[in-house]
Amino acid sequence: MRVVVLQVVALLRAGVAPATAWARAAGIPVDPTGAPDGEALGPLLGPGNARAVVAANRLALDVGAPLGRVLESVADSLVREAEARAERDAAIAGPRTTARVILWLPAAGAGLGWLLGADMVGVATDGGLGTVATVLGTAFLFAGRTWSARLVAQARDRPRDREIDVRVVLDLLAAALGAGAGVPRALGAVGHAAGGNHGTALRAAADALVLGAGWEQAWAGTSEVLAPVRRALRSAWIDGAAPGAALRAAGEELRRDRSAAARTAAARLGVRLVLPLGCCYLPAFVLVGIVPVLLALGTDLFAA
Repeated sequence: MRVVVLQVVALLRAGVAPATAWARAAGIPVDPTGAPDGEALGPLLGPGNARAVVAANRLALDVGAPLGRVLESVADSLVREAEARAERDAAIAGPRTTARVILWLPAAGAGLGWLLGADMVGVATDGGLGTVATVLGTAFLFAGRTWSARLVAQARDRPRDREIDVRVVLDLLAAALGAGAGVPRALGAVGHAAGGNHGTALRAAADALVLGAGWEQAWAGTSEVLAPVRRALRSAWIDGAAPGAALRAAGEELRRDRSAAARTAAARLGVRLVLPLGCCYLPAFVLVGIVPVLLALGTDLFAA
């Protein structure tokens, strides 16, 4: 993904027009505003990354920021976000593998009974206690699988693609402010470029500031996801401080928080998977892998 964007950046710095740069680097058209076609860019970069790149193009054209610099900054943020997701996936890989191995415990028990000569199929389909045990064990097995899958999904915590990542929003704001836009103008321009719920919230805050609202009042009702933006720009609006360092610090803090959250989620997942193990997988192992074996062997013993 970053390679394609950096190819566009290199062409832009060589003096190539944006439309030509995107056509040469990615073979995609641009819309009337000069931004690349998001639908055409999606299969190449991924839907979320494509939206971020399109937003960067629109913002640069809107506020007059250097397009190459904005694209490079956004590409770096997207790469770091991908690395954070990979770190989270790697952290939970061990607990996920454990859950998958445990899933096969009942089948392993049934296979062991078959090796011992037990008629597992006959016991499971005789309509008696063996059938009841097999049905209950299967139900426990599926319940445990569903429970484990939900725990893993919560640990992975994939972001929704329809919203641009907050780190990208911070980069876009830094670009807009660096181009000379004031805080309300930057918020409005980034909100228009980003779209979605984040864009609506940013535009609402910008409008409130223009109308004379206080800083906290302007952000009232805004999602807590945008709290890093609110905190980073507060000093710039109230005290007139340069916002660049605050925006960069907010991005780094967000990255560290996500990295710590990934490690915490992995540790928590390893503990939580004990619950489906004890409540579902072990009963399933007993009902599917042990009870039918005992019934089959007991039947054969009495028959003999």
